[in-house]
Amino acid sequence: MNDQIRQLIIAYVATAVPFVGALLMLRAEGRAYFRWPVYSVMVMVLGVVLQNVIHRRLPPEWNFTHTALLYYGALTLYALLGLGAGLLLGTLTQRKTPDVATAEQPDEPQPPDR
Repeated sequence: MNDQIRQLIIAYVATAVPFVGALLMLRAEGRAYFRWPVYSVMVMVLGVVLQNVIHRRLPPEWNFTHTALLYYGALTLYALLGLGAGLLLGTLTQRKTPDVATAEQPDEPQPPDR
């Protein structure tokens, strides 16, 4: 397997697992799970672009002296972006449950029974 494809699969997994974890944690509606693979790819692309922008601003000697830090930093960036997007999508598609306090109190006073 090509090394670039392997790295993209690792980046997708690092993005998709926290994304679906956030959806499960928030108990999002079923429609969020249909959108999850596509949104996860979009977040992965955003992470790759952001990591490349950050990498260009670092000194060139970091490529040889801090390779592990750069690699695990990129994976952490993907995971954080995936978690953030999952929390956002989960919040937007969360089931709305009626509040218990407002359900017990009627809106209008009822006349007393005779």
